Amino acid sequence: MALSISTFLFLLITALGFRRWVWWLTIFDFYRLQYSVIAFCLLTISVLTGNWILAAFNVVTIILNLYRMRNFIPNFKRTSKSGKRDILCINVFKDNDDFDKLRKVLKESDPEILLIMEVTDALEDNLEKLISDYKYRLQTPVRDGFSICLLSKHKMDKPDISYHGPNNTPLLHAEIELKNTKYHVFSAHPKPALNKDWYEERRIYFNQTAEIIRKTKLPALVLGDFNSVPWERHFVDFCHKTNLKSTAQGYGYPITWPTYFLAMGIPMDHILLPSHVSYSALKVGPNAGSDHYPIAINL
Repeated sequence: MALSISTFLFLLITALGFRRWVWWLTIFDFYRLQYSVIAFCLLTISVLTGNWILAAFNVVTIILNLYRMRNFIPNFKRTSKSGKRDILCINVFKDNDDFDKLRKVLKESDPEILLIMEVTDALEDNLEKLISDYKYRLQTPVRDGFSICLLSKHKMDKPDISYHGPNNTPLLHAEIELKNTKYHVFSAHPKPALNKDWYEERRIYFNQTAEIIRKTKLPALVLGDFNSVPWERHFVDFCHKTNLKSTAQGYGYPITWPTYFLAMGIPMDHILLPSHVSYSALKVGPNAGSDHYPIAINL
């Protein structure tokens, strides 16, 4: 009985994750890998007990979930060593007080472009010596007493902050030359879809951001905590509208959140670039005292 209930429950959750009747169904779309692992365990039990009907249903659950996240199947062969990176973004978590860990990560990566989200006054004071190496800074308050900060060692042309959605969520963007190519660099930190209003605000944020990116004549780089997994419908639509791709494609399933419970880990932080831009050395982690791992690449 328990096997039957579990089998049909995870098949139902899998199917509901494809729908958008109400806002909270989007949460079922997050944990595709976890559903697949659980369904595989249920499949094994079904086979061992000779229940071939339940086995077939579990195979369907596995196929649906793996198809949904087909471009982000875990790949354990690809690893990137620590070291300097061109671009790094991290949600440092507003309650993070482990400044030594964070300082170590930033020193080791020493990125040319750095996006820090959920920056508090205390964190900024403790990192001031380190981030003083960045001559150019674009920063604004976001919500809940923290700010978002885009830092660059290279000149920022046309720095701007636009605001989107009912609660004016900021989007930082500037033109920055990196490795002899000028890019239009964008931040991204919409609210998580934890209620109907925030779900709608996230949708508006991505739609309006896509319109801005489509108008730029430079190759775009979009980085940040998207509060979205890359197979969500709005994320896929955003990439199609902007002709951008996730740097996680080909690198497997880069868990960036939550650091405190990896069994439920999902790729929530992203770096997007145009298809023709080559990159290497995607690096996720190490732990910087936040609930998010940093994500970084080289161009």
